[in-house]
Amino acid sequence: MRLKWHKLRRQPEDPPFLRENLRAGLAAGASLEVDIRALADGRFVCLHDAVFDSETSGRGPVVASNEHAVTALRMLESGEPPLLLDELADIVRSTALHPNSLLQLDLCGPIDTADCDAFAATLRGISTQMVLSAYSWDDVTRLGARVRGLALGYDPTEDATRSGRDAISLVREVAPTADWIYLHRSSVRNAHKRGEQLAAAGLAMIDCWTIDHGGATNRFHFGMALAAGCDQITTNSPALWAREMSGSG
Repeated sequence: MRLKWHKLRRQPEDPPFLRENLRAGLAAGASLEVDIRALADGRFVCLHDAVFDSETSGRGPVVASNEHAVTALRMLESGEPPLLLDELADIVRSTALHPNSLLQLDLCGPIDTADCDAFAATLRGISTQMVLSAYSWDDVTRLGARVRGLALGYDPTEDATRSGRDAISLVREVAPTADWIYLHRSSVRNAHKRGEQLAAAGLAMIDCWTIDHGGATNRFHFGMALAAGCDQITTNSPALWAREMSGSG
């Protein structure tokens, strides 16, 4: 079972999307995650929210901006410029990748044809240790179709909430060919209550999100994800969980 560095955080106090954590995780064989959003010029930036205001020194919708404008902004927590997907790709190319490293690109927000072209060009030749994921399986397949070797992932949480369907049955119907499935801990808990072993459910690799270190509730969710057979847990505190699991903390 792997511990994925949510927003590249190794420790809870780490600012999101730190370049130094990206380099360190790729070299160490970690599982890593960044959020990506399309810009107006077809490029992508590593941000979670639809507007700049909560994460950067900028204002307004991310999708209306461009690469040049983004480079002038600063992340509120780190003071660094926002990490563009092009720069992320350059870091991947310049790092001696550990064979076990895995980088998830979690797509947030809408895309169009120009985005697909730019995305494919940016990831050409470096995608075999990456996963593209989103709440929309249609967007994942459209954006990822032109990138050879890229694994594809689906998070059924929004579709399940909107339709009132069980997340796991929805996965089987909507995304039966997905390489990774990202399940909110409540969906994992429901499956566990039914006695369903996710490892034996005929699904892809399973990630349970998000379980941070500390407190009885988090420890319950962590143990539940392990018992349910999840392959990976998304967390903002992978170093703390790893220390506890090894018996050294």
